[in-house]
Amino acid sequence: MLMFQQILEHGEITKEQRDNVSFSNHYDAVIIGGGTAGSIAAIYLAKKGRHVLIVEKQNFLGGIHSGAMFHYYQGSPGGIYEAYDAQIEQQKKQYRLPDVFGSHPLIRMCVYEQELEDTNCQISFDSALTGVYTDGRTIAGIQYLSPSGLKEVSADYFIDASAEAVLCRMAGSAKKSSREFDGLSQPFSNVRQFFEKDTCRINFDNIDAGYVRQELAEEYASHIIASLNNPVYSTCQKGQITMGMSPLLGVREGFAIDGIRQLRMDQVIQDQETAEPLFFSSANIDNHVKDMAFESQTLCDWVVGLSMWSTLVSVPIDKEVMIPKALDNVIAAGRILSLDHDMASHTRMMRDCQKSGEAAAAVVEEALCLGLPLQEVPYQALKERLTRTGCLSLDNHYVLKDNPPPERERIAHFDSTKEQIRKGLLSDSPGFAMLAAWKQRITDALKSWLAEDNINLQVNSALVLALCEDDSGFSVLIETAQRRDCYLPQTSKSYNSLRGISAVYALGRLHIAKASEPLLHMLQQNETFINDGVSFDKFIGHMQDYRFQYVSHLIRALLTIADYHPDLHQNIYQGIDEIVLAPQFTVSCTLKSNPDCLHDMTGSLRNYIQWRKNKGEKKL
Repeated sequence: MLMFQQILEHGEITKEQRDNVSFSNHYDAVIIGGGTAGSIAAIYLAKKGRHVLIVEKQNFLGGIHSGAMFHYYQGSPGGIYEAYDAQIEQQKKQYRLPDVFGSHPLIRMCVYEQELEDTNCQISFDSALTGVYTDGRTIAGIQYLSPSGLKEVSADYFIDASAEAVLCRMAGSAKKSSREFDGLSQPFSNVRQFFEKDTCRINFDNIDAGYVRQELAEEYASHIIASLNNPVYSTCQKGQITMGMSPLLGVREGFAIDGIRQLRMDQVIQDQETAEPLFFSSANIDNHVKDMAFESQTLCDWVVGLSMWSTLVSVPIDKEVMIPKALDNVIAAGRILSLDHDMASHTRMMRDCQKSGEAAAAVVEEALCLGLPLQEVPYQALKERLTRTGCLSLDNHYVLKDNPPPERERIAHFDSTKEQIRKGLLSDSPGFAMLAAWKQRITDALKSWLAEDNINLQVNSALVLALCEDDSGFSVLIETAQRRDCYLPQTSKSYNSLRGISAVYALGRLHIAKASEPLLHMLQQNETFINDGVSFDKFIGHMQDYRFQYVSHLIRALLTIADYHPDLHQNIYQGIDEIVLAPQFTVSCTLKSNPDCLHDMTGSLRNYIQWRKNKGEKKL
């Protein structure tokens, strides 16, 4: 007897027991999603002679890599995808097609289909998964809607490469990846494709267009329409002819599997690594948000406290973050791995999604050879397979890599001695030194540097001490916050945090009672912030961005102090409410790459305050 499960329109899973289910076909592996990860997984298994089915909702293979973003950003090299990239470049030279920025999307679609010709792989385009048949800890089969009707098939193993963990969601083994406060994922982009007249090539651009709960069809559709009407796209761009918009929204985060193990950002920062990697992902913690005050403490430490936003991080990915803990014959690929919300902004680059597709297929291939549940596939065999293709290479594990502004030389190596840390804290690029001081907890040295007559050394030492929960630099932080210090460190190529904002955040980390009065006084002055002299960059592209950063971080700091000091709770909340709940109060900010379009953040800020209040009352 099998259990038939499907997701209803309102997101709930319905279950129904069924007897005598007759499947029309049986496969070695069924792959849900023939996108960036799924297409590579399919090619890998098909080349091994396996009987494979791809269920793909679009009418082409390659997903976002074929249909929207056809140029790599980050990610690590190596793996079978590089051979297909080379074929695409070779064919681009053969055919008289317009030049493109990156790889040609039409050729990519064709190359992937060519690779699957004369193999035992079937592709069902324009198809959607509608249900799964479970049998204890395994998925026995699936139901999907294709252009020729409803189909029911079985398989030994399944790869969920659906970008939204659709298969695992139906099997009850996935959950929404989002921040704790409001359940929102990272902002999405809408990609425009255009022809450049001067270079005679096809290019693309993308702007952050807001937050979307993509599992809700009406909301998804309305956000597509709204983002198309954004002034950046609706205004004619000189020298460009708009060819159209991508058939896929640039969604960066959604559902993720409930894996054997969840990879968290705090583990990565503390170098708590797996000993059995299948590949290494490579990127910065590229979360795109500007309402950073609403994010986790771990993420704020990294971006606001240390200004390490653009620093590249290599992260080992093992099969435990790719396999749902409740299922024996399913593995995930793409951006649905078992990651916390903070790490979801890292392990989603196209190179790494392709590598995850290869890694997932290698696990399935080895399981087919041995007849084992996926969790029990021995690591040594996988290591040998993936090392041969270059998918797994220790050369890709650099741990941390400097990613500086163009005007600064890259720091090739950071020697974390006290002498080198002090030198780094004195510089305009203190991030690596601050991180080393934080990890080593060299609080005595940091306290001694507070007394030296150098503002960089004083403030950077005070910030690190606050991250170590040491209040020795309290007076330095108060002074830095009150003067709204507009100094911008040069640790990252962008998204560096203004020193005054970092100081406000650090005061919240210390949660000392005597900080509440000066911070509340600053909040009362919020209307004057727009008169400050500040240089714009990618993060602060408008004076309202600047004001919102201060207001949101001041409120976060004050609410944290209230959490730790019940005697101040009423006064702090009353003081905040008098300002934020006033009818004339509004705050707004822009989104990344979209500096001319302000988004009203008043409601979100008020909701955040209420959420923190409810959370604090539970603690009390």
